Amino acid sequence: MSSRYRVEYHLKSHRKDGFVDWIKGLLATPFVLHAVSHDMDDLTTTQRVRSQYAEIFDDISSLVSNKIEFDSRNGQLNESVDDNEKYELMGKSRLNQLVPTIGKFFTELPLEKAFLWEDAERGISERRMVAPSFNDVRRILNTAQIFYFTDQRRKYSRNTLKLVTFDGDVTLYEDGGNLDYTNPVISYILKLLESDIKVGIVTAAGYDEAAQYDQRLRGLIVAIHDSSVLTLEQKHSLTIMGGESNYLFRYFEGEEPDDYGFQSISHEEWFLPSMKAWEEEDMTQTLDFAEKTLRNLRERLHLPAEATIIRKKRAVGIIPGERFDPVTQRQASVKLAREQLEEVVLTLQATLESFLPARNIQFSCFDGGSDVWCDIGGKDLGLRILQNFYSPDDPIKPCETLHIGDQFAPIGSANDFKARLAGCTIWIASPAETVTNLHRLLIE
Repeated sequence: MSSRYRVEYHLKSHRKDGFVDWIKGLLATPFVLHAVSHDMDDLTTTQRVRSQYAEIFDDISSLVSNKIEFDSRNGQLNESVDDNEKYELMGKSRLNQLVPTIGKFFTELPLEKAFLWEDAERGISERRMVAPSFNDVRRILNTAQIFYFTDQRRKYSRNTLKLVTFDGDVTLYEDGGNLDYTNPVISYILKLLESDIKVGIVTAAGYDEAAQYDQRLRGLIVAIHDSSVLTLEQKHSLTIMGGESNYLFRYFEGEEPDDYGFQSISHEEWFLPSMKAWEEEDMTQTLDFAEKTLRNLRERLHLPAEATIIRKKRAVGIIPGERFDPVTQRQASVKLAREQLEEVVLTLQATLESFLPARNIQFSCFDGGSDVWCDIGGKDLGLRILQNFYSPDDPIKPCETLHIGDQFAPIGSANDFKARLAGCTIWIASPAETVTNLHRLLIE
């Protein structure tokens, strides 16, 4: 009973990705047709399945290319109207018709090549009992995005990728952890900077002082400071966008040997025009209303008494808190159930969407795995800010931007999801996957 409930619960719409699920459905047909073969040495069956999978991915690549062309043509002809009106005027691309929830694509995706790579690594086409999974498709999409940029580099003998951004928790380091000197991702970040690629860490962690980020990313800033390969300009190409899009910090080095780390950048230097139009009163009322909603939910859902509501300048959230464990004789973190976290974040999102002051600004509601937050702004703004900050006269384009994060799945409750509006993305599930993808991007 519990197992069946878990399966059905995870099929709810807010936990699905329409494009990935659609691809899974397409791959199910050749899998089912050839699942009758249980002979692990049946090379002919494997070749047939691999060929059919590859053909499907090649067709999807064509649909993606068609959508990019369609959206480009649509935008050129109707730049004065919003996206919904454009589609009303010109219809929809074939991919939009097949997957109504599909977002934007900024580059073509060599999906057949990516599938063949992943198949050689994981034996997807040789499986007879387990169909291509969500994670299989997610990895193939990631690999295709990596291959696009590596193919472009070989074609033009230079990087067409100009900006790489990262989430923090579960992307660069474990949830709640720090980036210490032993973390293998550090060498790849240095390689990005050495290749004249700008690097931004766009995180929900909303500290308004640099010291907090210096502590969490100590291993990285020491490695950058000690590097004899990076120029000072390349070192300055590392930034942190905190609180989604609320605080900007840049790496700096002073005259004294120990004077280095992150330095705050004034809002006047990087606020986007749309953000300058936000009224302070609307932001305050939005956070006040979100805080009131969190208090009501804490009572209604019978959350632990230790669950604490925290108010910051540009965010409000609820964290699990701690209680004394008589067995271990230590303070232990109180766990909130997955269902409680999702009820809180989805209710908070839906409630704010109908709150007038919140509709005058941008906000993000998300669950971080153990807590729930409402932030002013969003990661799409964070990416756009960095695209403009690094190149004010000629902003970095979405097709020249890559965001790596783990919070993409639940629409309305994952803060990396909005990054898809401002750049190309890679959806990882652990810091180890981040390292693997960076290795493919920079080395292979």
